[in-house]
Amino acid sequence: MIIANWKANGDILSNLKWCKFFIENCPKEIISNIGITPSSLHIGQIKDLLESFEVKIGIQDIDSDGGPRTGSISGEMAADIGCDFTLIGHSERRTLFKERNELLKQKIESAYQANLQPILCIGETLEENKQGKTMDILKSQIEEAISNITIKEDFIVAYEPVWAIGTGITPKAKDINVIHEFIKDVVQSQSSDNEVPLVLYGGSINESNSEDFFTQINIDGGLIGGASLDAEEFLKIVNIYSRLITQ
Repeated sequence: MIIANWKANGDILSNLKWCKFFIENCPKEIISNIGITPSSLHIGQIKDLLESFEVKIGIQDIDSDGGPRTGSISGEMAADIGCDFTLIGHSERRTLFKERNELLKQKIESAYQANLQPILCIGETLEENKQGKTMDILKSQIEEAISNITIKEDFIVAYEPVWAIGTGITPKAKDINVIHEFIKDVVQSQSSDNEVPLVLYGGSINESNSEDFFTQINIDGGLIGGASLDAEEFLKIVNIYSRLITQ
């Protein structure tokens, strides 16, 4: 799966141009494996523009509950406007909004209650990486977020090393493959049904390096940030992914 994460970007006109290019150029055989998370304000617009296609529409975050929580969007509200999935625990939410694993667990539960597919984002900082704590940090983030939750077979994890997001610093694909294998093992060990998740990679993926990542056996796709804002650049990545998985 390839997911475009637009973050706090986009407007009505640029979204229209993006979707027009996407519709005209996206390989039809891969379109059901594409997800888009626009800003919450533009979800309705993107749904309308892509209503004839099997693109999955997601929301970038949900609150753990509804009701008297001014400014929040609950899982039920996201599902009501047609979202298929939600990102949970993106590094920017963890860093800027100080979200902790206990809260993310509540959000996963809320997503399941609303029949949304949760995509748990995990990753370590540069300091943690240099200290050799990557595996310990990821294991802790996973276990604290999904303990005692019956995860479903469509569960997805997105590994996004904080130090590689938007920095242009790209780790070696073979090293990421090893980390993804570890993530799958940890999730499977926490699952009562031995569910093995899909694991996407996010961290400065672009046209020039995406093939290296997508040819790795444990890398199941990508969570694309900056490169997804340009429809042409995003579709170059999609085309590479499509070619590799249909070989």
